[in-house]
Amino acid sequence: MRQILTAFALSALLSGCVTTTQVDPTPKKEPEEAAQINVQLGAEYLRQGKLELAQQKLEKAVEQDPQLASAQTYLALVYDQLGEDAKAEAHYERALKLEPGVAATLNLYGAYLCRHDRVREADKYFEQAAKDRRYKTPEVALTNAGVCALRADQDAAEQYFRQALAANPKFQDALWHMSRISFEKSNYLQARAFLQRYAEVGQMSAAALWLGVRVERSLGDADAANRYAARLQQEFPESDEARLLAESKG
Repeated sequence: MRQILTAFALSALLSGCVTTTQVDPTPKKEPEEAAQINVQLGAEYLRQGKLELAQQKLEKAVEQDPQLASAQTYLALVYDQLGEDAKAEAHYERALKLEPGVAATLNLYGAYLCRHDRVREADKYFEQAAKDRRYKTPEVALTNAGVCALRADQDAAEQYFRQALAANPKFQDALWHMSRISFEKSNYLQARAFLQRYAEVGQMSAAALWLGVRVERSLGDADAANRYAARLQQEFPESDEARLLAESKG
């Protein structure tokens, strides 16, 4: 369930990092200042997917300033992506010990726990993140909590998605999940409404277009279904959804 960590969440965490990756901290700087620079460099390498370089910079930052929570968080992300679970968890916990209650870190650690099937623990961290009034994107943590709950309790997941939309009615990830849940519950009018809201705030994916086809077919609106189908064939001709569409036509 690595998709639990949405691109939005990661990009929000990485925002503000420098884009220059050619300059190393100079030996003359104080350790704390040098650590901050290495965190910025490491975060930028992480954003670019250069995990080895990110690891080097962030480990150096931790060495220079072991009390710098942001270095611990970014290093946890690197180890998480490298599949080094014990190290990732240790750095997440260290970051939260240094700076308890940081919502972005709580959300990331919750995502990590969920991917490792520790759902109850994850839920606690997601809820803590969402309740932090300083957190600018509580909808991210609430949507992650919903995705985490989906496997075991669809009703609980739906409540999380609704809370996410109460926080941000235009959050596309939550709209997507609500449209899917509504369709699975045979509530086709509600599925249509959520899918229309989804389309208003961002690009339609192949999965969303395919869902649109099925929703409109279920509602008996052949014209709307055909419009979704035409877009799916035109925009995503090689997708699995386009194949399913072709198969559905017999």
